[in-house]
Order: sequence, then C-alpha cells, then structure tokens
Amino acid sequence: MNYIKSAGFFSIFYVILYFGLSIGLRFFITDSDLFTGLFYVILLAATLIYLKICGDDIKTTLRIHPIRIGSFFLIILLAFTIRPVAGFITLIANLFFKDMTTTTMTQKVMQNLSLSILTTAFLPGLVEETIFRGVVYSRVRKANPIKGILLSALFFGIAHMNFQQFCYAFFLGIVFGFLIEASDSILSSMTAHMVFNGSSLLLTYLLSKTDIFNTAANTASGNVSSTDLTTIIASIPMALIGLVLSILLIIAIAYLNGRLGYMKTWFYKQYRASWPKEKSAGFSFFAAVGVCFLFSILMEISAHII
Repeated sequence: MNYIKSAGFFSIFYVILYFGLSIGLRFFITDSDLFTGLFYVILLAATLIYLKICGDDIKTTLRIHPIRIGSFFLIILLAFTIRPVAGFITLIANLFFKDMTTTTMTQKVMQNLSLSILTTAFLPGLVEETIFRGVVYSRVRKANPIKGILLSALFFGIAHMNFQQFCYAFFLGIVFGFLIEASDSILSSMTAHMVFNGSSLLLTYLLSKTDIFNTAANTASGNVSSTDLTTIIASIPMALIGLVLSILLIIAIAYLNGRLGYMKTWFYKQYRASWPKEKSAGFSFFAAVGVCFLFSILMEISAHII
C-alpha cells in the first residue's frame, strides 16, 4: 500500500491511463470537443477513485480550502501578469521546437468559443490541478516543498507530451506550486489556471476576428508560430515586469493568508537542514517522466517529417 500511495505509482498510473484513453477513445469518438470532455472527466474520476482506494481524505490531500476574497482578485491578476513571461518563454521555445497546438486551438475557438472555454480552460484547470498540484504535489512535497514544486512542475510540463508546451508549462507549474502554498488552497491554482487558459482563448478569438496588431497580441498570448530575435528582444521588458509583478503578487497572497513567514523559512539554510532526508521521488516517478520525454521526442520528429 505504501508504494500505491507514492508519487511514482500514481505517475505511472497517470501515464498508462493517458495513453489508454488517448488511443481507446479515438475508436469511438471523432468529435474533438466531446473527446476532450470525456478524456478529462474520466481522468478526474480515476484520480478520485485512486484517492479513495488509498484511504486519503480528498479535501485534505487536495487542500480544498476557501479562498479569501482579497486573495481571489490578486489570483486573477496573477493569471495576467504571468502571461508576458510565458509568452517570452514560448518565443524562445519556438526557435527550437515545433508549435503543435496553436493552429488546432484557433480552429476550435472559431468553431465554438463557449465549448472551447469549457474543454480548454475550465476542465484542464480543474482536472490538471487536481492531478498535478493535488495528488502529485501532495506526494512529492513531504520531504522538501521546493523540490516538490519543481518535480510536480517537471511532470506537469512534460505531461503535455511536446517540448514547445513543456517550456512554458514548466514555468506555469512552478508559479502554481508557489501559489497553492501561498494560499493553502488548490482552488487558487485552479482559478489561475482557468483564467490563464481562458484569456488565451478569448485573445485568440479576438485576433481571429480582427487582423489588427496580430503579431504583438500573439506574442502576448504565447501563440507565436514564427519567431525572430528582434521579437524576442522586444518582449524582454514586459517579461521582466510581469515576472516582478507576479513575485510581488504571490508574496501579497501569502501575506493575506498568513503564510508568508512560513514560506520565508524555505530559504533559511538552518531551517532546510531540519527537513527530512527522504527522497522526494523514486525510480517510478522518473520512469513516468521518461516515457513522456520519449513520446515528446517522437512528436517532435513526426512534426518535422510531416
């Protein structure tokens, strides 16, 4: 039972379920929105069943706690201040990796904006946060919260199954990890995740309706298919401002929730020395990450061949 309750077991379980659903559902469902909706619903149901089998208290494990009103508005703002940083990272990633999502997302948004918000903003924010900042993070943070944030962000990023998305998703995973600690509630990372994805969809929709300022707005949304060094350099100031504002917002959220003092101790060498010396993650966890990494390589190769 100890192994079943580990981050490694759940990560392997997630990868198997991911590929099983990706292949299995395709035999029966051709509509992309219906496929995505069922995919996330099954993932969520399987995750909750897993927690029940492990005997975990779902509310405690997932840290389902109310969000303070003041924090809620700061979380919304944070979802926008991290956008220039994510956009800058995407610009760098586009120099090396193929963008496999922008065209598909644009087509889905143009067909049905409301349905796209449900399947690309609401469900991912709910289900992915439950999985990565809920189950995975609760398993890997026990020994070391900083390592826990980095490891859960690593898995979150590579679980997107392509390197272009990994680059900015890894950054977002770190932000969401610090956010859940600052607020002590997974509802905060769910909210930020939903708002970030939803605002990307809305911006994509607006851009598709008007050709004005296409390049600049695409850069801000992180949806850029072609990149040059001039664009990257021009985006640096906004990315730095966004990063500073995001850090200040997380500090403010931690302060409002009485968690700032606790989080400060993470950076005291004397306090870190008292942390348990157990491993944050074992072989199974990194095996799951490795499978996602190998699949990302295959996706990158196939994208360039096609």
